[in-house]
Amino acid sequence: MFRWRWLVISLWLAAGVVGLFAVPQVGSILRAGGFSADGIEAEQALARYEAAFGDVGAPIQIVFHHDTLRANEPEFVAQAMVALAPLSNLPEVTAVLPFWDQPAQVSPSGSTAYAMVTVDIEPEFAHHIVPALRENLGPTDLDVHVAGAAVFYADIQALSEADLQRSEAIGLPFALITLLLVFGSIPAAGIPVLAGGASVVVGLAAIWGVGQFTSFSIFALNVVTLVGLGLGADYSLFLVSRFREELADGRTTAEAVERTVATAGRAVVFSGLAVLTGLSSLMIFEFMMLRSIGVGGAIVVLIAMAAATTFVPAMLAVLGPRVNAWRVWRPRLGPRNGWGRLAHAVMRRPVPVFLGVTTFLVVLGLPFLHVRISAPDASVLTTDAPSRQAFDLLRTEFGEGHVAPLFLVSVFPEGPLSAEAIAAQHRLGRALKEDPRVARVRGLASVDDRITLPQYQLLYRDAPAVGDPYVRAIAGTLARGNTSVMIVEPSVASISPEVGELVAAIREYRDAEGLDLLVGGGGAGLTDFVDRLYTDFPKAVAIILSVTFVVLAILFRSIVLPLKAVLLNVLSLLASFGALVLVFQDGWLSNVLRFEPLGFIEATLPIILFALLFGLSMDYEVFLLSRVKEAYDEGHSNTDSVAIGLERSGSVITSAALVVIVVCLAFVTADIVLIKAVGLGAAIAVFVDAAIVRSLLVPATMRLLGRWNWWAPRWMSGTHRGLR
Repeated sequence: MFRWRWLVISLWLAAGVVGLFAVPQVGSILRAGGFSADGIEAEQALARYEAAFGDVGAPIQIVFHHDTLRANEPEFVAQAMVALAPLSNLPEVTAVLPFWDQPAQVSPSGSTAYAMVTVDIEPEFAHHIVPALRENLGPTDLDVHVAGAAVFYADIQALSEADLQRSEAIGLPFALITLLLVFGSIPAAGIPVLAGGASVVVGLAAIWGVGQFTSFSIFALNVVTLVGLGLGADYSLFLVSRFREELADGRTTAEAVERTVATAGRAVVFSGLAVLTGLSSLMIFEFMMLRSIGVGGAIVVLIAMAAATTFVPAMLAVLGPRVNAWRVWRPRLGPRNGWGRLAHAVMRRPVPVFLGVTTFLVVLGLPFLHVRISAPDASVLTTDAPSRQAFDLLRTEFGEGHVAPLFLVSVFPEGPLSAEAIAAQHRLGRALKEDPRVARVRGLASVDDRITLPQYQLLYRDAPAVGDPYVRAIAGTLARGNTSVMIVEPSVASISPEVGELVAAIREYRDAEGLDLLVGGGGAGLTDFVDRLYTDFPKAVAIILSVTFVVLAILFRSIVLPLKAVLLNVLSLLASFGALVLVFQDGWLSNVLRFEPLGFIEATLPIILFALLFGLSMDYEVFLLSRVKEAYDEGHSNTDSVAIGLERSGSVITSAALVVIVVCLAFVTADIVLIKAVGLGAAIAVFVDAAIVRSLLVPATMRLLGRWNWWAPRWMSGTHRGLR
């Protein structure tokens, strides 16, 4: 890097320029959804339905409301016609199903109704048509809202991009101020900011390129940017700090660059591997939303590692001693900073410190015991988001279950209108109507409670030429071939535990009755998503823990140190999870952080945070233990090595953690609750890790373990020496 410094800097500048042209195109590859998988029952139910009834596409609702007019009044209908007329001119719109032909699309109060719009576009990209729909609605005196999954994701993307711009506008200046306080000079502070920015720009450009061949979720954008900014600045700070230390020891610029890359650079690579392991574990999940965060995060981590080990050393090689120029103030240099005294104080009383800190972290994590996990709906958006307003209006006017009903798709070999099939559907419909968790049932044998089973069988006896026109219309809508569908509207929100229990009860009934029936839609999809998610989560945890253990064992030539690091990391993460439950489930600080408490933790949040923060927290463990290992290899005792290692790295780790906390807190300003929670969870975990675990628990634990810290099998030590 010293020899080819100008070439390296030129290549990074070229990559940055190319990235600046590619970054604005990233939004075009982002896909909606990502919360489904082919193997879950809800998806099988949808596939069965589409095989019989046709592709459902991405239906969008145009919702009309008026405080005084009613939907059956001519003026209301005329106003709605004017609003809907221009939509037929859009090439993507294939059909508009008005409410005046569908009584089910009019609310019980009559003041709200909606038209269904179907579009010829893949559901994952249907959110791109939403702005055109909104712009082409005709003028009307009615209150008009656009609703549906596509609208929700359109708002998610718009808010994500706005959140990202705001977070960068807040995070980068505050990170620069923090670095100025740490280093005292503009060049030293500027290098980590440049590296962090380069990591994000080049990383997003790389994601745009990879996105031409694979899927990326809308939710991935902010998480990936947070990782790039945080790690890019974090890793660079460690190298700049070590370079200044080497210069202060009298080395030339060339020697200082070489020594910096050989020590801090090596630690960055192993730290990056720990983060890479965590994020890569997300790729084992079947859900595109998590896989894309894993792929995008891995790309950005690799680029942050590359920036730290190539771009930063090249910049340092160019600057040399001028890295300390343009001083804003003069922080005290050198290792005598009180961290060594703290380490000795902790190690004089290791048992009380170990027990006290461990108890404190366990207490912080206790709220996680009452965590409630659920999948997101429009409630994760702010109340002023257009799709959230439409969602709330539909929920108020039509009921909770109408917004996201369940659908039961059954196959009857003898046909859904046969006497036996009608009897089975009648029994199921009666059982559902008696369940307090059900508000409404629409089925072939659930048209009217006054109609008896023999009468239903008589009505459908002459199928397909059913005599009664109303019943014939019902049969044409709910039966096709040997398949029938039953629509079930729960009385509670689809994200509530009661709906999950209802889905389980329907499936138990199906198994007991021997029905060929699949449950899909609304709460069934959410239930299956959460169940599959946490079936795979233990596999991801096992991968993270085992690979991290192996990486650290290679780095430190020890079995005990990696095991200790893994256990302490899990402890600090549990403390962060407990805080998230208090804030986002129970509502602590909701007024300060400007969000509406969800009453649950979004299902992917613990998984994303575990994958991200386990590696991020391991950064500080690696940098601390690397300095401890250097001292131990120099011949110092275990106790002195711990004190020397903390003395040499304590200020740097604290500074790096402060930069990451500042970047993470910038994302707490996000309007999307999931991104806000990721930012806050990361900030809490990094604070706990740097301020409590590394400064108190690690020295106490290493003092208690003594020489056992460095134990490793003979074959492992020999192999490592051969690799050095």
